[in-house]
Amino acid sequence: MLLLGSVKEPEVKANGYDEAVWEYRHEMMDKHNFGFEEKSLVKWNTALEEMSTTTLAGEPSAEIFRFHPSFIGQVIGSGLAADLSKSTVIDWSKPKWNDVAIQMATDDGAIYGLAVGFEPRKGVYFNKRLFEEAGLEPDLLYDLQASGEWTWEKFEEICEKLTRDIDNDGVNDIYAYAIQANQFAEIAILSNDGFYVGRDEDGTFYNNLGSPESIEALQWCVDLWQKDYDLFPAGEGNFATQNVLFQDGKVAMHVADEWEAMNYSKNMDDDFGFVCFPKGPKATQYAVGQSDELWVIPNSYTQKEIDDILFALDLWTDTPPDYDPNYAWMTSSYPLYRDVRAVDETNVLMREPGVQRVDYKNFLGSGKVDLNMGDKLYWNGATPVEVIEAMEGQMNAVLNELNAK
Repeated sequence: MLLLGSVKEPEVKANGYDEAVWEYRHEMMDKHNFGFEEKSLVKWNTALEEMSTTTLAGEPSAEIFRFHPSFIGQVIGSGLAADLSKSTVIDWSKPKWNDVAIQMATDDGAIYGLAVGFEPRKGVYFNKRLFEEAGLEPDLLYDLQASGEWTWEKFEEICEKLTRDIDNDGVNDIYAYAIQANQFAEIAILSNDGFYVGRDEDGTFYNNLGSPESIEALQWCVDLWQKDYDLFPAGEGNFATQNVLFQDGKVAMHVADEWEAMNYSKNMDDDFGFVCFPKGPKATQYAVGQSDELWVIPNSYTQKEIDDILFALDLWTDTPPDYDPNYAWMTSSYPLYRDVRAVDETNVLMREPGVQRVDYKNFLGSGKVDLNMGDKLYWNGATPVEVIEAMEGQMNAVLNELNAK
């Protein structure tokens, strides 16, 4: 059985949990007489073409295809994905299944894809040394998050203290955060209970960027960026370089995905922490982005074959015996951080119901709509209303196509 992705069994396992996972997988394959491989046969942006071409020819090149989230809408609209809700071999209540991803892959009661686990998008990393040198407690953000006081207002107060001209030459030596405007604007909208694209009870997609919550978030970004808290050196505009600014201690905070902890743990000398993005005034809880890949089975298989594929996938993704499936992910997460609070508090919080926000933005497709609002606000001096109006035509055209299907 082939899943179009890329996961190889390591010769040396990272920890006891990884050893147990692979031992269990081999045991299940031997017991139930199936094979399973995850291979990368095509690029991420050609997977839909691969599935379409081979499925229409009656010979899918893989039993399961893994799709980048920007292709979810196109995959569902293609009519080539099997309806997994018809199968009785999957227990959808298992904690390993990503409820939000499955919700987004559901159309008129049919489930066209699934995802395992959850990879939080866009939290705030912070440098504990730079916090201490600015006269702040190194775990301040954890404490604010735990008390519910980690807000936009607190973020600005802390930014002012972290941004410092150490040698008094009139130029800041340490900045509060590295700026990647599009990423920052996106999580700011979610953190104020806003979102890009919604879907009503009738299944109709709609543009939500004009909502009071979304506009307020973008205006907060504009006002914040007028202050000298962020670092964006000339020629260092790509996101990878912004990560290096944080790793090298030139900025005290950085907005990035949870998986970046792996890079910081390897490359960063200073201790760091990780919290959710601060809450906006319209929000009652913290927010985290959702952008997980979707696993899809071609509809050219019979129901019996689909059941067999799902049976194997279920076993392949199961938690090995002696590990609690609700917390098994924590075992792999601890080595990525410098403290346990990043896992026990932040990552646990990010998985609570309602924190992972539903936004159908990915259904707009790849490159069909210019969503780079942050850059236009940051560099061009545009207003929130101007950037929303500028993209409204493109956005509504795509939404009309989605709603017509």
